[in-house]
Amino acid sequence: MAKEVIIPNLGLVVEAVKILKWLKSDGEHVEKDEPLLEIESDKVNIEIVAPESGVLGKILYPEESEVPVGMIVAIIIAEGETVPDSYLEKAMLKESTKDSNKLPAKTTQEETKDIKAAPAAQKYAEKYGVDLTLVKPTGPHETIMKKDVENYVSSNVFKNESRKISPVAQKVANILGVKSDDVIGTGTGGRIVKADIIRKVNEGCDSEEEHVFGKCISMNRMRKVIAKRLTESAFTAPHIHFFTYVEMDKLLELKGEIIDQVETKSKVRVSINDFIVKAVALTISDYPIFNATLQEDNIYINPDINIGLAVALKDGLIVPAIPNTDQLGFGQIASYRKEMVVRAREGKLTREEIDRGTFTVSSLAQFDIAHFTAIINPPQVAILSVGKLDEKLSLINGEVRSKQISCFGLSVDHRIIDGAVAADFLQSIKKKLENPSLAFLTI
Repeated sequence: MAKEVIIPNLGLVVEAVKILKWLKSDGEHVEKDEPLLEIESDKVNIEIVAPESGVLGKILYPEESEVPVGMIVAIIIAEGETVPDSYLEKAMLKESTKDSNKLPAKTTQEETKDIKAAPAAQKYAEKYGVDLTLVKPTGPHETIMKKDVENYVSSNVFKNESRKISPVAQKVANILGVKSDDVIGTGTGGRIVKADIIRKVNEGCDSEEEHVFGKCISMNRMRKVIAKRLTESAFTAPHIHFFTYVEMDKLLELKGEIIDQVETKSKVRVSINDFIVKAVALTISDYPIFNATLQEDNIYINPDINIGLAVALKDGLIVPAIPNTDQLGFGQIASYRKEMVVRAREGKLTREEIDRGTFTVSSLAQFDIAHFTAIINPPQVAILSVGKLDEKLSLINGEVRSKQISCFGLSVDHRIIDGAVAADFLQSIKKKLENPSLAFLTI
């Protein structure tokens, strides 16, 4: 019996993926759980494994295709079995795939969620602005064939339809914020179809990647996801911000004392960020509410403390997380941090590494930035920002002394965390970092 290979759900904000490479070809034998194809999601490469042993009967989407999550991309059959006709009808050539990629993945997914239609039927329906929900299917498994759409277009129902914009085009226009009054229709009788909406959106824009005056730069997938997530966070979670100055001298001394020991043991050099991450994890163990997420009217406190580190990429940022950070030594944290940063910049992080974070640390200490406010990374409820290390003069017992100071900022979701609790939490982190020999008993 045919087994479908489906793009899995990869998170709340992931709506589509790009097929980078097929690791098997039509007709090749595959084993269950053997890597079958490589996809890209939010600049993260993920391998999809075979759900069953058998023969790869048909690849439905070629490399470089963009497909929605939940879409069937290939069929595995038993030895000697043939691919059912219903799947063969869905096979897409590269050119037709390119055309469909102009439409946002969300729209494509919504349109095809409850409708089975052959690619030729979909293309014909798009050309004439046909709502496929109104077409009666005659193909196998209630699949709409091209002839079904042709029959509908020639019917009086379609000819007498007074709407000047197709339902599909209207849906796309609503999603993209396009006013149909400003769009010239190219469909039958001047009817606005999906392609007209897409053309209007692309007017005046090109894919120039460099920032050039007068150019309109299209957002890539990563930038769209970042925009969506942070807009959601900024307008959904009421942020409240707290700042404090942390003296780092004792922490720098401790780092100097143990750095060689840790490197000998773990083959990696610890950084100040590793100490900060550890301090945050230990503090969260005393304040579990900072490890929570809001789920409708319920507050769910995650059982594992996984601290995420914001990593800057060429065209965005990504936040891989260190699992069970409170239970790790500095060498283990440093090893995770180093490995994940490298793989983040190579686009080789796993979906689990990105999704498992329960709290985020964002550091700009490498820049000449004294302090900054950070937007919470949903569905988390707080984020810590770390500014540069700066030398300041302090008056201590009547003597002027030089101190290494860093400004820490804490942004919290005020729906869940009150101001006094947030202040206590930030003060606890400060105390640990200013008294590291007492806070960190083991390395």
